[in-house]
Amino acid sequence: MCVRLPLVLLGMALCHMGLAQLLDEKCHDPTVTGDTPWIASIYNNDEFICHGTLVHKLFVLTAASCIGKRRNIFVRFGEYDKSCTPSYCNTVDQYGVATAIRHRDSDPYKDTSDILLLRLFGEVEYNAHIRPICIIFDDVVSSGTIERFKAFEWSGPNQVLQTIDDLYQKVYTDCERNGMEWQANQICAGKLHKDYCVGIPGGPLTADLIYGGKRLDVLFGIVRDGRQLCSLASVYTDVTAYQDWIYKNVRDAETKAVQVFNEECRTNWTEEVLVRLWEVSLMQNSFTGALVTSQFVVTVASAFRNNPTVIKVKTKLGQSLDVESIHQHPHFAYSSVPVRNNIALLKLTEKLSSLDAVKPICIIMNPKPSRTLTALWNVNQNGFKGVYEEMIVPMDNSLCSQKIGMIVGSNQFCVEKLGDLNQKPGSIVGTFQNIRGVDRYVVIGIVSFYKNGVFVFTNVQNHAYWIMDTINDLVI
Repeated sequence: MCVRLPLVLLGMALCHMGLAQLLDEKCHDPTVTGDTPWIASIYNNDEFICHGTLVHKLFVLTAASCIGKRRNIFVRFGEYDKSCTPSYCNTVDQYGVATAIRHRDSDPYKDTSDILLLRLFGEVEYNAHIRPICIIFDDVVSSGTIERFKAFEWSGPNQVLQTIDDLYQKVYTDCERNGMEWQANQICAGKLHKDYCVGIPGGPLTADLIYGGKRLDVLFGIVRDGRQLCSLASVYTDVTAYQDWIYKNVRDAETKAVQVFNEECRTNWTEEVLVRLWEVSLMQNSFTGALVTSQFVVTVASAFRNNPTVIKVKTKLGQSLDVESIHQHPHFAYSSVPVRNNIALLKLTEKLSSLDAVKPICIIMNPKPSRTLTALWNVNQNGFKGVYEEMIVPMDNSLCSQKIGMIVGSNQFCVEKLGDLNQKPGSIVGTFQNIRGVDRYVVIGIVSFYKNGVFVFTNVQNHAYWIMDTINDLVI
């Protein structure tokens, strides 16, 4: 039997049998070992602020009120106790956040539509410890049909994630008796005969469900911020009331996933000859940068703290080009410790001609994450002249912070000095990715500064949308 869904905004119905009506069909993988592989821990800088739920390879769902106006947000998956950082536990993966999508009706003063989608930088790699939760697009499945839910909290001296079982659906008057104003698109749930303390803000309210012949963990609600008082009942945001909004944003993002910002980008003359075609120098060769289009260069904002009046950019062919304008990241501040958002775009006065020896670097929108990077060194010794590849592994940010004596932000990463890595700010490291059958060298970071034997990089991928938007605004 085909069940028509209320997805009016999309002008379509999902009328497929089995599990085709799931937001992400991989949410029911039986090989997953953890009980909560979809739990996301959300951090602002290095401070834990709330929970979220992985609902798709590009998205985490959480409460709008727990994020507020915070910047420098990142998330961790596979974190089952607070002592388990990425440097100590191989189950933990960390992802930056590209943008926060707030529902248009979200109002922190009225407690309405307390729901937010975090779009991640890069697709989450699913494994035995990390999987999305199920969201079902079927009007037969709604929060009103569920009798019993589960929520989650950190407990014990080691702050281990625990399940709060047996939370029952209650009538809205039970929540109002506990001093909570219930509104449409919300769930009232709690223990039958005793008080309980609500789970962590932004976290999931879930239920076990048999659907399409499979037992699924299904997301029904979100813990609202500021509702951690112990009581008989509490109010949750009803996820099923926002299915159209979730579906539209996720599908829109999927159509834009794994896009190459500039299709002209290239790193090689042939499949076997690698050349740093994109590399440029500036400020009397004190800084380097990389072409991202025929008229724009990405480099570090710290190169221009002395407000130079004349700037020349030189290509690998010795061409000298004038700079029309400098566009530093709006949240760059050289006085901050350490330097954050250390990235800038230079607009050249003219476009470079299309030459095989000068091409822009590749920037990928929503790239697949990589645990290793590849540095390309220029080599001219012992009769060999060309580019040498060296694999490098970024340090955990917490270890890097200890080593350099300052906090490393979520939009930065660190690499210990290896090989002949150019110490000049603006130098590039990247990774090879196969995009539509073609291997491309993709920029991941640029050197921001060097301290105590460690290079601190600005994560260019975390600023990919700023780069794209800035260039689009400046191109007439």
